[in-house]
Amino acid sequence: MNKNLIAAFVFAGISLAIAGCDTTTAAPSPVSDTRVAVRVAEVRSAAAETWYRFPGVVRAADRAEPAFLQAGTLAERMVTRGQRVARGEPLARLHNPSLEPALAVAQGQVGESEARIGQLRRDLERARDLRRRDLVAAAEVDRLDAELEAAVQAREQAMARRSEAEAQVGEMLLRAPFDGWVSDVYVEPGDFIGAGQAVLALVGVQGLEIEIRLPSSIVPRLETGLSVEIVPALRSGRYTGLVASAGRAGDALAPIIIGVSENQGLRAGEPVNVHLPLPDTASLQIPLAAIVDPGGHAPHVLALDEEDGVHKVPITPGRLAGDWVGVESGLANGARVVIAGQGRLVEGDRVRVLP
Repeated sequence: MNKNLIAAFVFAGISLAIAGCDTTTAAPSPVSDTRVAVRVAEVRSAAAETWYRFPGVVRAADRAEPAFLQAGTLAERMVTRGQRVARGEPLARLHNPSLEPALAVAQGQVGESEARIGQLRRDLERARDLRRRDLVAAAEVDRLDAELEAAVQAREQAMARRSEAEAQVGEMLLRAPFDGWVSDVYVEPGDFIGAGQAVLALVGVQGLEIEIRLPSSIVPRLETGLSVEIVPALRSGRYTGLVASAGRAGDALAPIIIGVSENQGLRAGEPVNVHLPLPDTASLQIPLAAIVDPGGHAPHVLALDEEDGVHKVPITPGRLAGDWVGVESGLANGARVVIAGQGRLVEGDRVRVLP
């Protein structure tokens, strides 16, 4: 090979090597970002209304357990379970051997009083006639007048006793207080019944309602006429009702009556859940994932400042609503809290927020 050609190749290689080592044209290497990457969410304001759910059972608005006012033996029961009855229809008859004789005695006392009053009136009229002719003393007329007044008062008392006896005898026949169905019977003919002991159970055919029990602290926030949502426990469907009345029970559970329209499809005896929308004080909510040590003694969140620096904020968790939880803390509405990547952070770190 020609020595001049070899020398040319060597010179070209040296020139290329020198050009590759020229630092004036080399691209600078990029600087890596060492900040921890995290995801964040903003603190939001909770709605000023909270929904509560309470179990209940649909029942007839009219209910009764008729009973006799006097003790005795059930002589006859005219109805059976499941029978439809009309208002005023006879249900059962009581046998008490002392009530009818007592009525007869009271009636006899009234008749005796009326006979004595008639006799005294005639005697008084004769005495007044004799007094006008000065044949009897004035004291005799006064005596007869006083006796007549006493007899009238005695008759009034006898009539009162007769009315009481008649009412007691009339109460020996039990009648339906409203249109309804016989849902149950408690005694059979021949059984002894105490005064006030229920003979059977009636449910009305007009109107439905639901009774639920609420803590007394919630009751003052209820208003009569408040619309509620009713969800059957054993089937699908949603219905509406209205708060009809609210009781008071001190520190116990208070009864609340929910009125239900009959044409909605609910049935007496059906278990349901009643959802109540109650006004609440405005509060803040954060994602549940943002809470560090939620079950410990010092739950907190990691909040970001304007320069993406991390600082710890103690919180008191409150009511859970889905994936969000109400909190009491020093956070402001719209503040950013870390929801992913907390395990690699310490107070004062600066982070890189992922989109």
